[in-house]
Amino acid sequence: MHHARRSDMKTKDIPEEATFDEYNNAAGGWGSVKALGAILQQEHVIATGTRILMKQNKPDGFACVSCSWAKPADPHLFEFCENGAKATAWEITGKRATPEFFAQHTVTEMESWNDLELESTGRITEPMKYDAASDRYLPVSWNEAFDDIAAQLRAMDPKKVVFYASGRASLETSYMYQLIARMYGTNNLPDSSNMCHESTSVALPQTIGVPVGTVRLDDFEHTGCILFFGHNTGTNAPRMLHQLEEARKRGVPVITFNPLRERGLERFVNPQSPKEMITPAHTDISSQYLQIRIGGDTAVAIGMAKRILERDERARTQGLPRLLDQAFIDEHTSGFEEFAAAARAAEWAEIERHAGVSRAELELAA
Repeated sequence: MHHARRSDMKTKDIPEEATFDEYNNAAGGWGSVKALGAILQQEHVIATGTRILMKQNKPDGFACVSCSWAKPADPHLFEFCENGAKATAWEITGKRATPEFFAQHTVTEMESWNDLELESTGRITEPMKYDAASDRYLPVSWNEAFDDIAAQLRAMDPKKVVFYASGRASLETSYMYQLIARMYGTNNLPDSSNMCHESTSVALPQTIGVPVGTVRLDDFEHTGCILFFGHNTGTNAPRMLHQLEEARKRGVPVITFNPLRERGLERFVNPQSPKEMITPAHTDISSQYLQIRIGGDTAVAIGMAKRILERDERARTQGLPRLLDQAFIDEHTSGFEEFAAAARAAEWAEIERHAGVSRAELELAA
């Protein structure tokens, strides 16, 4: 990927526009290492960043702010990915937005900047307060800042005040923040997790009976098959590629359903493997990759269920071992017969049309 550079002072390090070249390499590998070095240099934290990253996602360290992939009990030496390292580098950047910077730029001007431009100005160095007359942020003392905040809080009804928390804040920070809210007189403490997971807490009980996931990280070591529906692992949770790599080396099939050809789910070079880093070796992650239509997940599930039900019925009539665990179905599900009837009645032509893949591909996956 190449960038055209802007020449003005405020955005001298920011690309004006991006152009994309074809990339044929596997996910990870030297591409990730080069990107990591570039971001540490860009944020002026080569030494500090390297030291801090060695603590990232470790039992005695801190959790990455990039994604919610779990901290393993037995971490790798480098327990971070390219995206996580970038997020940490942005947090600890050596760039600073000083009062002199804010004196040069009005709020109206900065409102025209994109997120990357604003991020790249760095972290503020002291409290700043907006001045409407000059349309600028002006420096104030800590005492003035706290007095101003306190005066506004005292003027409000605590029951009508919301203390919005961050799901990515540290445990210690979150604990102190909620103490302040409760001392003030409110328990209105939503956080970013509400935005992400409220739908999950409602939908999951209706589908699997509980409001949270039912697996642990080490379950990947014992699974016999992994199905992926629309999860772009190489982008959203790159550290998961380690578990997928280990599963594939054990011969576990990984079947992916995704409209996008996500490179991380195609092939992966483990940056922590000397063999893979110095040879053309890589791991093919998906044993079968089906590029379904956007929104075709339900049709895919119906098609696979239809095939499994057909094979189960054939096994039952021939006196062979059943494919379905009838005892589990009877004890832990409701409405199964209605679902099975709907799957049996579904026409393959309609399934293929909505799924965007062929009957043969779905039967192979099933």
